[in-house]
Amino acid sequence: MQTATKFFSADPDGLTARDEALFFGALRTGNATFKRTDQARLRTVDAALIECLDRANATVDTALDLGISSGVTTAELAAALTQSGHRVRMTGTDRSLAARIVDLPMGCRALVEPTGHVLQYEILGRAMRPWTRRLDYLTGMALARTVVNRTLAPLARAQAVSRQAGNSVALVSPRLAQSDAMRLIEDDITLRNPALVGGFDLIRAANVLNRLHFQPGSLLRAVENTRSYLRGPGAWLLVLRTHGDTDHRGTLFRMGDDGVLAIVERWGGGSEIEELFLDKRSQST
Repeated sequence: MQTATKFFSADPDGLTARDEALFFGALRTGNATFKRTDQARLRTVDAALIECLDRANATVDTALDLGISSGVTTAELAAALTQSGHRVRMTGTDRSLAARIVDLPMGCRALVEPTGHVLQYEILGRAMRPWTRRLDYLTGMALARTVVNRTLAPLARAQAVSRQAGNSVALVSPRLAQSDAMRLIEDDITLRNPALVGGFDLIRAANVLNRLHFQPGSLLRAVENTRSYLRGPGAWLLVLRTHGDTDHRGTLFRMGDDGVLAIVERWGGGSEIEELFLDKRSQST
């Protein structure tokens, strides 16, 4: 795993998919999720989605990808839409997009979220995870991580919260961060964002809306907020969750003239929260 200093200073064209997967896969955010998104993970679903759009002779000018993690699959969706003839303006959101690389004593550094949560330490030029896995108790690394966290975490937190020290970085693929065609917004899907309401012909919510990560009340708010971001009649919504590399379970909706979402296509039996997006009139049909 590369240190944050080396990763974010590297030429984006020189970074491989493996480099990105190793780096982001080790970043555990403050809400206990990981930033990893594997390359080409959603390629088959992207192709099926575009086939549905083409079949309906639909035009997609604006698209929103919710919960983009490292943004790898967001860039792939944007490329697939463009290649199929849609001159799309893509927006990607995630709860955690910003971080800072701050200097610490003895030549150490840390990659820290604005809240002060440490994502990675850099010690003697080597990357170190702040979080502990079961194997660390066998190798003795659990004790080392405890010592480092107690010693350096308060210093890193103070610098990050002050927002006056270190270098700001975006927690997405450097290729995505430097793209002029992509708008990135740090956003909590459970809080309605007026800037997004009614703005999108297509919304994808992949591996973000599910019963595992949200309490029932929060999930309902997230569902209603997502629905409100659709432009109106004719807009498309894809809600998807992956279970392994090839097991995709999702539902594609389209909004009718009456503002009601109707199911267009299902994959893998459909989304586990499909019914939450359906109006009562739709559920009875």
